Amino acid sequence: MKKIIFEIRYYLLFLILFLGLFFTLIFSTDNSKKTNDIDFKNGEVIRANIPVDKILSLDIGKNQSSNRTQIIYVEKNNTLIQLLDESGLENKYIRALIKAKGSEKLANLKTGDKLEVEISRNQIPENIFLTSDGLNGINAKFENGLFSIYKVSKKPDVLERFASVEIEDSLYQSAIEAGIPDSVIMDLVYIFGWDIDFIFDIRPGDSFDLLYEEYYWRGNKVKNGDIKAARFKRGKKVYTAVRYFLEDNEKEFFSIRGKNVEKAFLRSPVEFSYISSKYNLKRKHPILNKIKAHTGVDYAAPTGTPVRATGDGTISFRGNNGGYGKLIEIKHSEDYSTRYAHLSRYKKALEVGDKVFQGEIIGYVGRTGRATGPHLHYEFRVNGMHTNPLTVKLPAAKPINEKEKDSFFKTAIAAMNKMDDYYLKLYAESN
Repeated sequence: MKKIIFEIRYYLLFLILFLGLFFTLIFSTDNSKKTNDIDFKNGEVIRANIPVDKILSLDIGKNQSSNRTQIIYVEKNNTLIQLLDESGLENKYIRALIKAKGSEKLANLKTGDKLEVEISRNQIPENIFLTSDGLNGINAKFENGLFSIYKVSKKPDVLERFASVEIEDSLYQSAIEAGIPDSVIMDLVYIFGWDIDFIFDIRPGDSFDLLYEEYYWRGNKVKNGDIKAARFKRGKKVYTAVRYFLEDNEKEFFSIRGKNVEKAFLRSPVEFSYISSKYNLKRKHPILNKIKAHTGVDYAAPTGTPVRATGDGTISFRGNNGGYGKLIEIKHSEDYSTRYAHLSRYKKALEVGDKVFQGEIIGYVGRTGRATGPHLHYEFRVNGMHTNPLTVKLPAAKPINEKEKDSFFKTAIAAMNKMDDYYLKLYAESN
């Protein structure tokens, strides 16, 4: 009896396995027909009966489905052969590339350049692209056993980005936490740097709105673009800036009233430091221990911090000057001059009589002369008289010309309205 039951169970188990295999083969045949509805050959998708979220998660495209791209950043003393070897490219292809006409263009590497090496599944090179900005550079294409090397200028997709940031502690940290790239933060500081001293003027609760561009190639971000429009709220004051291309295609930034945001002078000669001593005609000197007018502003910063000329001008003095230590004086016009004291060193080869431009590095922070610690002492003089660099009204650059006013105002209004729309959308999404 036990033997009969065992045999029945055996045959039932065999029957179940057979039927399972039979139905599996049938359904797998049907499914194989359905998967043919997706065609990857030309980077196109014929939508099959698949949920949308699954379709969106597929990596679609000829290059993405069959090739891999190795991205390597050039460092000091790197060679082309070294980088190609690092990318995994076979030696025979490396030799072929080095022998190819024009290969010296690829070998002209600069620190920070990006080398993109695209290799097929069969380990055959497709493209080798050397670029500094992700868009323009030298390309080597491998076809019919040979490399052809030529210049490339890609036309990217330009996307707009909007950010609205309230400053909590640090402008830089608040902007980074909002996802704003370094270069865009620096552009923001540059644009408003004539009106706002970002070392001294910023307070928690100040805020800014920002509309800027990003460049993409084949869905990948290649670089940050320009700021298109910005609005900075500092206390009760609001500063605005709108990018505008003049008739000669020169780019300028103007306030919504058409005033050039640039001034003849930067508000601060050092970036991201702090003020250790303000302009004060009755200050007690920390070393002399007596009342001595402090005719400038002291910016505390580490030794070696770059010092910038706040305006265009000519070097009228360079040398040691008593308590000032190593000093540079710049004459900007008959009316204006500036002084930069306690420097650790001067810019190499900078001499009296040399022309300098706004923002140009002229020296480095130190503690020469009578100084208790490393800092820059900065003075601003009008007609030979000391004035407070933090409050002096700076002469402005030229406003928008009459001929282009109507066109500019249309651009400015559109940019501000767009930022308002983005802000309302952002506010609605967060509530």
